[in-house]
Amino acid sequence: MLKKSFAVLFVLLLSAAAFAGQDFSVADYGAKGDGKTDCTEAFQKALDAAFAIGGGNVFVPTGVYDVKGNLVIKSGVFLVGTYQAPPTERFDGKPDVPGQGSLIHAYAGRNAPEGKPFIELQGSNCGVKGVVVYYPENDYKNVPPVPYPPCIAGYVGDNQNVIDCMLLNPYEGIKLVGVGRSYIRGVYGYPAKRGIYIDRCFDISRVENCHFWPFGNTGASNPAWGAWINKFGVAFEFARTDWQYVSNCFCFGYGVGYKFSESDAGGCNGNFLGLGADSCAVGVKVESAQAPGLLFTNGEFVGRWGSHDSVGVEVLPSAKGKVSLMNCSFWGPLGWCVRNRGDNYLSVIGCHFENFGTSAISAEGGAAVIQGNTFQAGPMHLVLDKGLKEAIVSGNTAADRFVVDNRIGNKALMALNTIDPASGLTKAQKDNYYVNVGLPGDEPYVTGVHGREKVKRWTSDKATLLLPVNKNKRVTVVIELAELPADAVDGAAGVYLEGKKVASLAKPGKQTVSFTVDTGSRELIKPELRVKGWYSDTGDHRMLGAGVSKVTVTAGKGKPFCVNPEKKEAE
Repeated sequence: MLKKSFAVLFVLLLSAAAFAGQDFSVADYGAKGDGKTDCTEAFQKALDAAFAIGGGNVFVPTGVYDVKGNLVIKSGVFLVGTYQAPPTERFDGKPDVPGQGSLIHAYAGRNAPEGKPFIELQGSNCGVKGVVVYYPENDYKNVPPVPYPPCIAGYVGDNQNVIDCMLLNPYEGIKLVGVGRSYIRGVYGYPAKRGIYIDRCFDISRVENCHFWPFGNTGASNPAWGAWINKFGVAFEFARTDWQYVSNCFCFGYGVGYKFSESDAGGCNGNFLGLGADSCAVGVKVESAQAPGLLFTNGEFVGRWGSHDSVGVEVLPSAKGKVSLMNCSFWGPLGWCVRNRGDNYLSVIGCHFENFGTSAISAEGGAAVIQGNTFQAGPMHLVLDKGLKEAIVSGNTAADRFVVDNRIGNKALMALNTIDPASGLTKAQKDNYYVNVGLPGDEPYVTGVHGREKVKRWTSDKATLLLPVNKNKRVTVVIELAELPADAVDGAAGVYLEGKKVASLAKPGKQTVSFTVDTGSRELIKPELRVKGWYSDTGDHRMLGAGVSKVTVTAGKGKPFCVNPEKKEAE
């Protein structure tokens, strides 16, 4: 009797094994990859058949499949296309064909962003792999873009997956809320409003090797479409997710590259390795962070091309958790590389900074450790603002001088940083000196300028002077321009101090411009020269502005001291 029962059980197990994990094809259920037939019913029948036997792979053969409705993928089921690596738009001489292999045309949800997702992951251990999804009716001529629900979303279940897919032009790419241990890998495309959103994940999820950018995408054919995304789009957004892992992801041309927001469940903490954000208005925006912190390593953050107000990493006053940056690099047209306004801990260690306008690092709240960083020349390397409780600043190296605007006095511990040559000026010299712009030794006093060209430097459309002064003095600054072409003159051209115009540049030609200011408690003033940028027709690809030759600061009488004399003067 026992042997008979065992034999029956063995047969049942073999029977179950024969069906579990069975492979299906949407073609067997009536799907036609002709780009004309509505395949919604065929896809769903195949997905439901796989679920009915306990799970399996539902294959999408090569073809173009119109899916006019919505799809639901339940536990244990994968919708699988032909791709074994992340696809992108094809480059085989057919630019009007947005993909090859398994291409799904999505139509549902136009003008209904809160409606059902195109593909809903409704269970655990399920996902989408190896397909391209394209919205044919999402016309790139429509700006702002027409809203749609998420392309792929999950609200119930765990271990949901999106792997090696291209979401070519969705309004929103992937949205997972309440899903634990999700895995998103190798997702490419150009989502308009938002690429990936994760919230209410109370057990670690992972996002790897995702790439959102316009190049090679037909969406780039309309500059206004890209301009909208560059202002309003968010590539990656994380709300409540506990110890989120994100690695080797990249985005280009978004309003925000990586956004850390707060939902009703809270904010994020996690590990972020090898992230890139190029030509973004804000590379990383932190609105909220849990106390254990957001840890960024080996990131690269580049400002929006052609701008002056982009921010590499911006921490808002609402953020309370730790933000740590290590071995990251910042370049491009950034106003601020790092701007921390939260009442939190900030660490910036071993990072590199160049091409910044206002300051490389502005620490305005909480407490900060700034250590072992390298800086190119700039108007201000570090601002320690009055809202900062304490700071440790050590071992930082700058190309010409390490410029610190210390507004917290002895609350800042500073040691072993590059010496500021201007700090060696005596009080008498600070009252009466001049800089030969274009001669060696001018670097500590001018920034936002091109290389030396005999006795002058060309600015771009903006340049900043860094002028040491004594407190409580009335100082006159004289700026001598060797050249000011007519192309550089417009109604805004002039010299600005703390955002206010103090002298105008109304006419072209060689000239001298001056202004007078009371220094008050300042020991450094930073007048900004603003003109209209222009380009030479000689093949010089630099944006040019004005040719500056000399800057003089006077608050006293006597012969001015030259901070960088010509060789004959020194002799």
